[in-house]
Amino acid sequence: MLKTGVVADRRYLKHFAGRAHPERPQRAEVMIEMAESLRRPDLKFMTPRDATPEEIESCHTPDYIATVARTASLDRFDFDPDTHSSRDTYETALLSAGGVLTAVEAVMDGAVANGFAIVRPPGHHALPNRAMGFCFFNNVAIAAKWLIESRGLKRVMIVDWDVHHGNGLQDIFYESPEVLYVSTHQFPHYPGTGSLHEIGYGAGVGFTVNLPMPAEFGDAEYLRVFDRLIVPIGRHFNPEFILVSSGFDAHFRDELAQMRVTEAGFGAMARRVKRLAAECCGGRMVAALEGGYDLEAIAESGRAVIDEFGRDADEPIRPDDGGDRVMPMIERAAQNVGRFWNLG
Repeated sequence: MLKTGVVADRRYLKHFAGRAHPERPQRAEVMIEMAESLRRPDLKFMTPRDATPEEIESCHTPDYIATVARTASLDRFDFDPDTHSSRDTYETALLSAGGVLTAVEAVMDGAVANGFAIVRPPGHHALPNRAMGFCFFNNVAIAAKWLIESRGLKRVMIVDWDVHHGNGLQDIFYESPEVLYVSTHQFPHYPGTGSLHEIGYGAGVGFTVNLPMPAEFGDAEYLRVFDRLIVPIGRHFNPEFILVSSGFDAHFRDELAQMRVTEAGFGAMARRVKRLAAECCGGRMVAALEGGYDLEAIAESGRAVIDEFGRDADEPIRPDDGGDRVMPMIERAAQNVGRFWNLG
Protein backbone atom coordinates (compact mmCIF):
# COMPACT_ATOMS: atom_id res chain seq x y z
CA MET A 1 0.00 0.00 0.00
CA LEU A 2 1.08 3.57 -0.61
CA LYS A 3 1.64 5.89 2.34
CA THR A 4 -0.78 8.81 2.21
CA GLY A 5 -0.25 12.00 4.18
CA VAL A 6 -3.42 13.52 5.64
CA VAL A 7 -3.35 17.13 6.81
CA ALA A 8 -5.98 17.57 9.51
CA ASP A 9 -6.37 20.14 12.27
CA ARG A 10 -9.38 21.31 14.25
CA ARG A 11 -8.15 24.89 13.98
CA TYR A 12 -9.82 24.79 10.56
CA LEU A 13 -13.14 24.94 12.40
CA LYS A 14 -12.43 28.48 13.64
CA HIS A 15 -13.33 30.33 10.42
CA PHE A 16 -17.01 31.25 10.64
CA ALA A 17 -18.96 32.63 7.69
CA GLY A 18 -22.39 32.83 9.35
CA ARG A 19 -24.97 30.59 10.99
CA ALA A 20 -26.81 29.74 7.77
CA HIS A 21 -23.76 29.68 5.53
CA PRO A 22 -23.13 26.41 3.66
CA GLU A 23 -19.34 26.68 4.12
CA ARG A 24 -19.59 25.78 7.80
CA PRO A 25 -17.04 24.38 10.27
CA GLN A 26 -18.75 20.99 10.32
CA ARG A 27 -17.43 20.34 6.81
CA ALA A 28 -13.89 20.00 8.11
CA GLU A 29 -15.06 18.30 11.28
CA VAL A 30 -16.76 15.38 9.51
CA MET A 31 -13.79 14.98 7.17
CA ILE A 32 -11.33 14.86 10.06
CA GLU A 33 -13.50 12.39 11.97
CA MET A 34 -13.77 10.23 8.88
CA ALA A 35 -10.00 10.20 8.37
CA GLU A 36 -9.30 9.44 12.02
CA SER A 37 -11.73 6.53 11.92
CA LEU A 38 -9.77 4.82 9.15
CA ARG A 39 -6.96 3.77 11.52
CA ARG A 40 -4.83 2.59 8.63
CA PRO A 41 -1.09 2.02 9.06
CA ASP A 42 -0.44 3.62 5.70
CA LEU A 43 -1.91 6.99 6.80
CA LYS A 44 0.41 9.65 8.19
CA PHE A 45 -1.42 12.50 9.91
CA MET A 46 0.33 15.86 9.61
CA THR A 47 -0.09 19.16 11.42
CA PRO A 48 -0.33 22.11 9.02
CA ARG A 49 1.90 25.14 9.14
CA ASP A 50 0.98 28.71 8.26
CA ALA A 51 1.80 29.92 4.78
CA THR A 52 4.39 32.68 4.87
CA PRO A 53 3.70 36.21 3.57
CA GLU A 54 5.99 35.53 0.63
CA GLU A 55 4.08 32.37 -0.28
CA ILE A 56 0.73 34.18 -0.18
CA GLU A 57 2.18 37.06 -2.23
CA SER A 58 3.15 34.63 -4.98
CA CYS A 59 -0.55 34.66 -5.97
CA HIS A 60 -2.13 37.68 -4.26
CA THR A 61 -1.45 41.42 -4.19
CA PRO A 62 -0.08 43.02 -1.00
CA ASP A 63 -3.05 45.39 -0.76
CA TYR A 64 -5.52 42.54 -0.92
CA ILE A 65 -3.62 40.48 1.66
CA ALA A 66 -3.63 43.52 3.96
CA THR A 67 -7.39 43.82 3.54
CA VAL A 68 -7.90 40.22 4.59
CA ALA A 69 -5.53 40.71 7.53
CA ARG A 70 -7.51 43.71 8.79
CA THR A 71 -10.63 41.56 9.14
CA ALA A 72 -9.00 39.95 12.19
CA SER A 73 -10.18 42.99 14.15
CA LEU A 74 -13.79 42.70 12.94
CA ASP A 75 -16.54 40.35 14.05
CA ARG A 76 -17.75 40.20 10.45
CA PHE A 77 -16.73 41.60 7.10
CA ASP A 78 -18.62 41.00 3.85
CA PHE A 79 -16.34 40.69 0.83
CA ASP A 80 -19.37 39.98 -1.36
CA PRO A 81 -22.90 38.64 -0.77
CA ASP A 82 -21.54 35.08 -0.40
CA THR A 83 -18.10 35.54 1.13
CA HIS A 84 -17.92 36.61 4.78
CA SER A 85 -15.10 36.65 7.30
CA SER A 86 -14.84 36.57 11.09
CA ARG A 87 -12.02 37.45 13.47
CA ASP A 88 -10.42 34.05 12.91
CA THR A 89 -10.68 33.96 9.12
CA TYR A 90 -7.30 35.49 8.28
CA GLU A 91 -5.37 33.09 10.49
CA THR A 92 -7.42 30.12 9.30
CA ALA A 93 -6.87 31.10 5.66
CA LEU A 94 -3.09 31.23 6.23
CA LEU A 95 -3.33 27.78 7.80
CA SER A 96 -5.43 26.54 4.88
CA ALA A 97 -2.84 27.56 2.30
CA GLY A 98 -0.11 26.27 4.59
CA GLY A 99 -1.91 22.95 4.99
CA VAL A 100 -1.71 22.25 1.27
CA LEU A 101 1.95 23.29 1.32
CA THR A 102 2.55 20.91 4.24
CA ALA A 103 1.23 18.00 2.19
CA VAL A 104 3.17 19.04 -0.92
CA GLU A 105 6.41 19.39 1.03
CA ALA A 106 5.95 15.93 2.54
CA VAL A 107 5.47 14.37 -0.89
CA MET A 108 8.41 16.24 -2.40
CA ASP A 109 10.64 15.21 0.51
CA GLY A 110 9.61 11.56 0.21
CA ALA A 111 7.95 11.34 3.62
CA VAL A 112 4.71 10.15 1.97
CA ALA A 113 3.75 8.96 -1.51
CA ASN A 114 0.78 11.31 -1.89
CA GLY A 115 -1.44 13.49 0.26
CA PHE A 116 -4.88 14.82 1.03
CA ALA A 117 -5.23 18.20 2.76
CA ILE A 118 -8.47 18.61 4.73
CA VAL A 119 -8.45 22.41 4.74
CA ARG A 120 -10.89 25.29 4.89
CA PRO A 121 -11.70 27.93 3.82
CA PRO A 122 -11.47 26.64 0.23
CA GLY A 123 -9.45 28.50 -2.36
CA HIS A 124 -10.03 27.91 -6.07
CA HIS A 125 -12.25 30.99 -6.62
CA ALA A 126 -9.86 33.44 -4.95
CA LEU A 127 -8.46 35.97 -7.41
CA PRO A 128 -5.17 37.82 -6.97
CA ASN A 129 -6.98 40.86 -5.57
CA ARG A 130 -10.40 39.59 -4.56
CA ALA A 131 -12.14 37.10 -2.30
CA MET A 132 -15.15 35.35 -3.76
CA GLY A 133 -17.04 32.08 -3.72
CA PHE A 134 -16.26 31.42 -0.02
CA CYS A 135 -12.51 31.64 -0.85
CA PHE A 136 -9.85 34.04 0.46
CA PHE A 137 -6.40 32.70 -0.52
CA ASN A 138 -5.97 30.35 -3.46
CA ASN A 139 -4.53 27.33 -1.68
CA VAL A 140 -3.81 25.14 -4.69
CA ALA A 141 -2.40 28.01 -6.74
CA ILE A 142 -0.03 28.91 -3.92
CA ALA A 143 1.13 25.27 -3.78
CA ALA A 144 1.72 25.23 -7.55
CA LYS A 145 3.72 28.44 -7.36
CA TRP A 146 5.77 27.00 -4.48
CA LEU A 147 6.61 23.92 -6.54
CA ILE A 148 7.77 26.11 -9.41
CA GLU A 149 9.56 28.86 -7.48
CA SER A 150 10.96 26.93 -4.51
CA ARG A 151 11.55 23.47 -5.97
CA GLY A 152 12.26 24.41 -9.58
CA LEU A 153 9.55 22.32 -11.23
CA LYS A 154 8.65 23.20 -14.81
CA ARG A 155 5.38 21.32 -15.27
CA VAL A 156 2.59 21.20 -12.67
CA MET A 157 -0.85 19.86 -13.51
CA ILE A 158 -3.98 20.94 -11.64
CA VAL A 159 -7.10 18.78 -11.94
CA ASP A 160 -10.16 20.60 -10.58
CA TRP A 161 -13.20 18.35 -10.17
CA ASP A 162 -15.15 20.76 -7.97
CA VAL A 163 -18.61 21.33 -9.46
CA HIS A 164 -17.86 25.05 -9.84
CA HIS A 165 -15.27 26.39 -12.26
CA GLY A 166 -12.08 27.49 -10.50
CA ASN A 167 -11.93 30.96 -11.96
CA GLY A 168 -9.18 32.01 -9.57
CA LEU A 169 -6.93 29.14 -10.59
CA GLN A 170 -7.59 29.87 -14.24
CA ASP A 171 -6.88 33.58 -13.83
CA ILE A 172 -3.60 33.10 -11.98
CA PHE A 173 -2.17 30.69 -14.55
CA TYR A 174 -3.94 31.81 -17.73
CA GLU A 175 -0.69 32.93 -19.39
CA SER A 176 1.59 30.25 -17.95
CA PRO A 177 2.91 27.21 -19.84
CA GLU A 178 4.25 25.79 -16.56
CA VAL A 179 0.81 24.96 -15.15
CA LEU A 180 -1.75 22.86 -16.98
CA TYR A 181 -5.16 23.67 -15.50
CA VAL A 182 -7.97 21.21 -16.29
CA SER A 183 -11.47 21.75 -14.91
CA THR A 184 -14.65 19.67 -15.02
CA HIS A 185 -17.64 21.73 -13.88
CA GLN A 186 -21.36 22.26 -14.23
CA PHE A 187 -22.08 24.91 -16.85
CA PRO A 188 -23.77 27.30 -16.88
CA HIS A 189 -23.32 27.74 -13.15
CA TYR A 190 -21.45 29.91 -10.65
CA PRO A 191 -19.15 31.78 -11.27
CA GLY A 192 -20.08 31.92 -14.98
CA THR A 193 -16.56 31.29 -16.31
CA GLY A 194 -15.06 28.13 -17.77
CA SER A 195 -16.40 27.90 -21.31
CA LEU A 196 -14.81 25.63 -23.88
CA HIS A 197 -13.27 28.63 -25.59
CA GLU A 198 -11.24 29.74 -22.56
CA ILE A 199 -7.97 27.97 -23.37
CA GLY A 200 -5.27 30.35 -22.11
CA TYR A 201 -3.50 33.40 -23.50
CA GLY A 202 -0.08 34.19 -24.91
CA ALA A 203 2.49 31.62 -23.81
CA GLY A 204 -0.29 29.87 -21.90
CA VAL A 205 -2.52 29.10 -24.88
CA GLY A 206 -3.60 25.48 -24.66
CA PHE A 207 -2.64 25.11 -21.00
CA THR A 208 -6.16 25.88 -19.77
CA VAL A 209 -8.61 23.07 -20.55
CA ASN A 210 -12.21 23.67 -19.56
CA LEU A 211 -14.66 20.78 -19.72
CA PRO A 212 -18.11 22.25 -18.97
CA MET A 213 -21.03 19.89 -18.59
CA PRO A 214 -24.76 20.44 -18.15
CA ALA A 215 -26.63 19.54 -14.98
CA GLU A 216 -27.54 15.92 -14.26
CA PHE A 217 -24.32 14.38 -15.56
CA GLY A 218 -22.78 11.75 -13.28
CA ASP A 219 -20.16 9.04 -12.96
CA ALA A 220 -20.35 7.70 -16.51
CA GLU A 221 -19.97 11.12 -18.12
CA TYR A 222 -17.17 12.23 -15.79
CA LEU A 223 -15.18 9.04 -16.30
CA ARG A 224 -15.51 9.25 -20.06
CA VAL A 225 -14.15 12.80 -19.91
CA PHE A 226 -11.21 11.57 -17.84
CA ASP A 227 -10.48 8.66 -20.16
CA ARG A 228 -10.91 10.54 -23.44
CA LEU A 229 -9.43 13.94 -22.53
CA ILE A 230 -7.91 14.50 -19.10
CA VAL A 231 -5.64 11.46 -18.95
CA PRO A 232 -4.36 11.72 -22.56
CA ILE A 233 -3.68 15.46 -22.19
CA GLY A 234 -1.94 14.78 -18.88
CA ARG A 235 0.27 12.13 -20.43
CA HIS A 236 1.31 14.52 -23.19
CA PHE A 237 2.02 17.32 -20.70
CA ASN A 238 4.01 14.86 -18.55
CA PRO A 239 3.65 16.70 -15.22
CA GLU A 240 6.26 16.62 -12.50
CA PHE A 241 3.54 16.97 -9.84
CA ILE A 242 -0.26 16.79 -9.85
CA LEU A 243 -2.51 18.86 -7.61
CA VAL A 244 -6.24 18.14 -7.29
CA SER A 245 -8.80 20.78 -6.34
CA SER A 246 -11.01 18.19 -4.73
CA GLY A 247 -14.48 19.62 -4.32
CA PHE A 248 -17.23 17.10 -3.62
CA ASP A 249 -20.16 19.32 -4.58
CA ALA A 250 -20.70 17.40 -7.82
CA HIS A 251 -22.16 14.68 -5.57
CA PHE A 252 -25.81 13.91 -6.21
CA ARG A 253 -26.78 14.87 -2.64
CA ASP A 254 -25.22 18.34 -2.74
CA GLU A 255 -27.76 21.17 -2.71
CA LEU A 256 -25.56 23.82 -4.35
CA ALA A 257 -25.45 22.08 -7.72
CA GLN A 258 -27.28 19.52 -9.83
CA MET A 259 -24.69 16.91 -10.79
CA ARG A 260 -25.07 13.17 -10.13
CA VAL A 261 -21.60 11.95 -9.15
CA THR A 262 -21.37 9.27 -6.43
CA GLU A 263 -18.62 8.59 -3.91
CA ALA A 264 -17.61 5.64 -6.12
CA GLY A 265 -17.29 8.08 -9.01
CA PHE A 266 -14.91 10.28 -7.05
CA GLY A 267 -12.87 7.22 -6.16
CA ALA A 268 -12.71 6.22 -9.83
CA MET A 269 -11.54 9.72 -10.81
CA ALA A 270 -8.90 9.55 -8.08
CA ARG A 271 -7.70 6.19 -9.45
CA ARG A 272 -7.19 7.71 -12.88
CA VAL A 273 -5.26 10.71 -11.54
CA LYS A 274 -3.17 8.42 -9.33
CA ARG A 275 -2.32 6.21 -12.33
CA LEU A 276 -1.37 9.30 -14.33
CA ALA A 277 0.87 10.49 -11.50
CA ALA A 278 2.49 7.05 -11.31
CA GLU A 279 3.23 7.13 -15.04
CA CYS A 280 4.57 10.68 -15.15
CA CYS A 281 5.97 11.84 -11.82
CA GLY A 282 6.65 8.95 -9.51
CA GLY A 283 3.14 9.15 -8.04
CA ARG A 284 3.62 12.65 -6.64
CA MET A 285 0.19 14.16 -6.10
CA VAL A 286 -1.79 16.05 -3.46
CA ALA A 287 -5.52 16.72 -3.26
CA ALA A 288 -6.93 19.67 -1.34
CA LEU A 289 -10.50 19.99 -0.13
CA GLU A 290 -12.48 22.65 -1.97
CA GLY A 291 -16.31 22.62 -2.03
CA GLY A 292 -18.90 20.09 -0.97
CA TYR A 293 -21.70 21.01 1.40
CA ASP A 294 -23.62 17.84 2.21
CA LEU A 295 -21.81 16.48 5.25
CA GLU A 296 -22.45 12.81 4.57
CA ALA A 297 -21.52 13.18 0.91
CA ILE A 298 -18.17 14.87 1.54
CA ALA A 299 -17.19 12.41 4.26
CA GLU A 300 -17.99 9.35 2.14
CA SER A 301 -16.48 10.87 -1.01
CA GLY A 302 -13.36 11.87 0.91
CA ARG A 303 -13.10 8.33 2.26
CA ALA A 304 -13.28 6.94 -1.29
CA VAL A 305 -10.48 9.25 -2.48
CA ILE A 306 -8.20 8.61 0.50
CA ASP A 307 -8.79 4.87 0.16
CA GLU A 308 -7.86 5.08 -3.50
CA PHE A 309 -4.70 7.06 -2.77
CA GLY A 310 -3.51 4.20 -0.55
CA ARG A 311 -3.91 1.49 -3.17
CA ASP A 312 -1.15 0.44 -5.52
CA ALA A 313 -1.22 2.37 -8.78
CA ASP A 314 -1.14 -0.77 -10.92
CA GLU A 315 -4.64 -1.89 -9.94
CA PRO A 316 -6.87 -2.20 -13.03
CA ILE A 317 -9.01 0.64 -14.32
CA ARG A 318 -12.31 -0.31 -15.90
CA PRO A 319 -12.79 1.46 -19.24
CA ASP A 320 -15.51 4.09 -19.39
CA ASP A 321 -18.92 2.51 -19.68
CA GLY A 322 -21.80 4.63 -20.92
CA GLY A 323 -21.69 8.40 -20.79
CA ASP A 324 -22.63 8.88 -24.42
CA ARG A 325 -24.35 12.16 -23.52
CA VAL A 326 -21.01 13.83 -22.94
CA MET A 327 -19.53 12.98 -26.35
CA PRO A 328 -20.62 16.25 -28.07
CA MET A 329 -18.73 18.25 -25.41
CA ILE A 330 -15.69 15.97 -25.72
CA GLU A 331 -15.68 16.45 -29.49
CA ARG A 332 -15.95 20.24 -29.18
CA ALA A 333 -13.22 20.35 -26.54
CA ALA A 334 -11.00 18.24 -28.76
CA GLN A 335 -11.48 20.75 -31.57
CA ASN A 336 -10.37 23.58 -29.27
CA VAL A 337 -7.36 21.98 -27.59
CA GLY A 338 -6.58 18.98 -29.78
CA ARG A 339 -4.04 20.95 -31.77
CA PHE A 340 -1.96 21.34 -28.59
CA TRP A 341 -2.22 17.80 -27.20
CA ASN A 342 -2.09 14.24 -28.46
CA LEU A 343 -5.51 12.78 -27.61
CA GLY A 344 -4.86 9.37 -29.10
